[in-house]
Parts: sequence; C-alpha cells; structure tokens
Amino acid sequence: MVDVRSAPVVAILTRAPSAGGKTRLFASLGRAHDPALLSALLLDTVDGAAAPGVRRVIAVTPPEACDEVRRLIPDVDVVPQPEGDLGDRMRHVMAALLDAGAPAVAVIGSDLPHLAPATVAEALTVAARERATLVLGPAEDGGYYLIAATRVPNVFSSIDWGSARVLAQTEDAAARDGLTVHRLGPMSDVDSADDLRRACGDGRARRTEAWVTAQARRGGLT
Repeated sequence: MVDVRSAPVVAILTRAPSAGGKTRLFASLGRAHDPALLSALLLDTVDGAAAPGVRRVIAVTPPEACDEVRRLIPDVDVVPQPEGDLGDRMRHVMAALLDAGAPAVAVIGSDLPHLAPATVAEALTVAARERATLVLGPAEDGGYYLIAATRVPNVFSSIDWGSARVLAQTEDAAARDGLTVHRLGPMSDVDSADDLRRACGDGRARRTEAWVTAQARRGGLT
C-alpha cells in the first residue's frame, strides 16, 4: 500500500477500462462495452475527487491491469483491489489505507464524473472532526456513492449489494456499531443512459460529455 501518512485519502475503486463492467449502462445505451467511455468516467471521477490536501488512490481490478490504469493516470497512486464481494473490497481498501497512516478515508466508485471536490472535502472533514461518525453519500437508487470514516466500520457485511436497501441496511449497521451517520447531498452514479445525460449537465464531466457528444454526432446515441 502507498505511504499516506498524515493525509486524508479518497480511494477510487474501479475496474480497468479494458476489463468490461457497467453492463447495465451499456445495455441501456444499446451498445457493446466501450473502454473509451469507461476511461472518460474514471478520469472525470479522479478529477472530481481532487480536493485540496486530499490524497487520491485508485484501487484496480483485475490486479494485473494496474499498469493499464497507471498509463492512463500517471500522476495518481494505483494499487490492486483485493478479492471478494464489494463489501470485502471496500473494507480491505479502507483498512489498508488507515493502517498506512491516513487519518480519514473515503471510498467511492469510478462512475461519478460530476463529483465536486467540495463533496469529498466535506466528507473527509466531517469524518476527521467527528470520529464517531460514518459519512455516507446517498445515491438516488437506494445505495450510496461515498463512504468515509476514521476507522473501519462494521457495515460491509450482510448487505444486499446492488439493491435499493443498501443505504438503509448500512445505516442500521452503523447504529449497531455505535456510529452516527452524516449524510451528504444525494447524487446519482452512472448506471443508465439517463444517468449519463444528467451527469453531463453542469460542465464538470468534460471527458464524459465529449464522449456523449461524439456518439450523438455519429448517430450512435439519442
């Protein structure tokens, strides 16, 4: 794991663009897997996570694709994701970064091209200031797009990942773990054509918007 002593960290969990993923999004678009779109989403998310004083780390699956992501984003630390389901991987990445010396860690996915650095800054500031607090960014589908804490919370097991119950189940688990929940403003990750269009509405997702514009010009996106 990278040396992150004394710096709060945002960890971006991603599948390498060449490795597939986002099947619901591509089905909604009526398109085959396109690494160019996945690269645009990842690059815009990494830019959106660039809050002042915050260290960014990209955790990649499959592990052998780390070099692909390093070539794409050479100025950000890249590490392999561990094995396991989503909860296992988030827990292990957060634990490794906290063990490496980070005072607070936020974990996000790579499909937040409209993410604002201020959101990441708020999450890590609240987590560091209120150490008995779990910070969650509610997603519009009933999950969450960000989780932040100063210790590894017991909220990653027995969760119905991918369902509309994820946020509620996580908040219940946080209460059992003695944690107060601080909610950020809601946001939608990008899982459908409509999500993709909404993400391009405020000028932050410039690479993603360029991909959408190019496809529309070619008649490949309506």
